Amino acid sequence: MSKINILKLGYLEDTSIVYDLIHDHDWPIYLCSNNKIFPDHKYDIITAQPREKIFFYNDKTIIEKNGKKITSTEEPIYVLKDLMKKYKNDNSDLPFTGGAIGYISYDHGARYENISQKYNDFNIPSFAFGLYDWAYIADHDAKQSCLIYHEKNSFIKSIIDSLNSYPKNQKKYFFKIKSKCESNTTYNEYKKKFDKIKRYIEEGDCYQINFSQRFSAKYEGDCYSIFKKLNKVYASPYTGFINFPFIKIMTFSPECFISQNKEHVSTKPIKGTRPISKDSIENKKIIDELLNSDKDKAENLMIVDLLRNDFGRNCKYGSVSVENLFDVETFSNVHHLVSTVNGTISNNSDIYSLLKGCFPGGSIT
Repeated sequence: MSKINILKLGYLEDTSIVYDLIHDHDWPIYLCSNNKIFPDHKYDIITAQPREKIFFYNDKTIIEKNGKKITSTEEPIYVLKDLMKKYKNDNSDLPFTGGAIGYISYDHGARYENISQKYNDFNIPSFAFGLYDWAYIADHDAKQSCLIYHEKNSFIKSIIDSLNSYPKNQKKYFFKIKSKCESNTTYNEYKKKFDKIKRYIEEGDCYQINFSQRFSAKYEGDCYSIFKKLNKVYASPYTGFINFPFIKIMTFSPECFISQNKEHVSTKPIKGTRPISKDSIENKKIIDELLNSDKDKAENLMIVDLLRNDFGRNCKYGSVSVENLFDVETFSNVHHLVSTVNGTISNNSDIYSLLKGCFPGGSIT
């Protein structure tokens, strides 16, 4: 791995100004933790122009670098593991020193369980990551910002020049919905499938199914405009905008799926939600109700047991434990019932096998 260069910069509370500078570059990423009342509120990470790209499309893993593509039949998460060897993070003080940022779709997760899939009408990769060798990082606790990079090439020089001369006015983005928002299923089809799920549960074939429908509409403009507006309303510790040419992903999640610190791994599943009241007495009643809800605790415990089992397959024997069970954590708009499961990665496993074994998260809604 090449040397990590760190350039200290003036602190910015609103890092969207920095994202404006790289929005039109290739595969831009904006990750932010903007919930100031939550302990995981700390870092924003902004980057673009990955050195390499890896995606899975039409049953093939494709690696792209410098405009050239190489095709592989190997599972993409293990190809990613190999590519990530050159991005090892030896600086524990920084959350990111180069590496992979992207997505794994729920459809791709079905491959891990050998579940057959119907036709992919989206016609997009089910797995896509960029491998980035630079990033702007803001630490909101320490009120510090820096630029990390591996090699000072012409692109990095242009980024440094841009960061030294921020525009006085923020860039304007336009977005407009042009058609009615429609579901991909009818009410009768939805009800029929819902009844089928109930039969599965009653007959003991499963105990929970995440059943959803897709809504779509035509639009014009830039999706980032919507992200900026929603980001002000749903301030969450795991907020992000992935701006790939074939898909735009917005996340406003309060939940940490998997985190790793050397050999230590943890997951914090969420099940159980109540609204926040402006009245302090009423708010305490709401929290007490959530803490004493048999239904919410049963659902939370079900996911805890699922993840304990998933961790157990990839962690050292006896290392998997539940640190916190049924904690209430308060976010910008709601209270959540949160539990914490910890473990130590076994010598014959790694974070990639753990992610594959746990994906998708059992607490998805």
